[in-house]
Amino acid sequence: MINRFLTAILLLIFFISNIQAQKSTNDVEGNNDKYIDWYEHLHQNPELSTQEFATSNYLKNVVNSMGYTIIDSLGYYSFAAVLQNGSGPVLLYRTDMDALPIKEETGWPIASSKSSIKEGVSTPIMHACGHDIHMSTWLNVAKEMYLSKNKWSGTLVLVAQSAEELGKGAKGIFNSKNWNTLPKPAIQLAFHSNANLEVGQLGFCDGYAMAAVDMMNITIYGKGGHGAEPQKTIDPILLSAQFITAIQTIVSRNLSPNDPAVITVGAINGGTVGNIIPNEVMLKLTIRTYSAESRDLVLRRIKTIGDQLALAAGLEANRLPKYDLLDMSIPSVFNSVSLGNSLKEHLSNSFSIVPVSPTMIGEDFGIYSKQNTIPSYLIWLGVLSSVQLKNYQNDPLGIPSLHSARFAPDYKNAIPAGTRAMVNSLLYLFKTKK
Repeated sequence: MINRFLTAILLLIFFISNIQAQKSTNDVEGNNDKYIDWYEHLHQNPELSTQEFATSNYLKNVVNSMGYTIIDSLGYYSFAAVLQNGSGPVLLYRTDMDALPIKEETGWPIASSKSSIKEGVSTPIMHACGHDIHMSTWLNVAKEMYLSKNKWSGTLVLVAQSAEELGKGAKGIFNSKNWNTLPKPAIQLAFHSNANLEVGQLGFCDGYAMAAVDMMNITIYGKGGHGAEPQKTIDPILLSAQFITAIQTIVSRNLSPNDPAVITVGAINGGTVGNIIPNEVMLKLTIRTYSAESRDLVLRRIKTIGDQLALAAGLEANRLPKYDLLDMSIPSVFNSVSLGNSLKEHLSNSFSIVPVSPTMIGEDFGIYSKQNTIPSYLIWLGVLSSVQLKNYQNDPLGIPSLHSARFAPDYKNAIPAGTRAMVNSLLYLFKTKK
């Protein structure tokens, strides 16, 4: 009697489990074009860096319904979705979530009309860097990897990251307590949209692919006075002009021609009217380098040149320039050469592999490699159709670049292409079948 009762209970549990498993699978399979809905919702509802509350919740709800375990509180609104599927390697795939303070000019019916408060001012917002493509592809990959569980073994860690545009998101993740609770990845991957590549093309750049970024404010001090009596002053505007010219020699005379770097002064703020010499001038710089050695050299030379020019102008030691390195510094993106060669060989049968030159654009995915100790690769994803690229050849404004108000990717084809590429890569890297 007891044996019959236990048998009945076991059969009931088995029956309920099968129903739940079937329901979960059906929920995941759903509509094959679901990625279009995901993209259009995300595109119409962008959020600025560190403000991605609704975006994060939207992504969480989708992957949670697929059966992924959510690890929250990874800095700002970042989180991870984890799928453990037996023994095997741990692979990490990351997407970014934030948008930009740009008023959209695509003319799309799904164009963003959102705005938010930035520095006390209402600002229009747009996904002009392709992060909506990244997120929709990420969700689609999550779905396909769940449905392909019988083809691989291991652990998949999907990271959704805040504040990439400010260089703060990845730092927030690695500084969070919950990061240490995640399975440690053996390999890390990410996509970045490329407005110069066609859908179906994948851009690879081995080694240094994106620059380390430093943002610096420099206060040049002087001794103010009447513009008609400059001999009684130490003119910080003239000193700033000398400094701006002098630091341009750092790249040409202190670095190898084979070691690119950029020093740009993007803003000069000082003075009020033409006949008053001010006491100080503020300069705002961006500094782009690849290697840690080059970065250190550039920063040292900037300070040396500034200090020596100030002393030569007659300023005391307590009036030397003030150098404020902003909390936006990120390392360069270094793509593992061996990982890149392996992926290129595997993907070349299905995709057009395009070599891409290094760029001075920054991306905080470089933080994930932990100074190259974990093989990582950021792949450029083609997002424009051949028709778009052809039409833009005759457009006087040219191809809308990333961060352009006119950036309008062919998302209906770019997302499935990116999904196939990433799923293919992940299945290949797991290299195990259940």
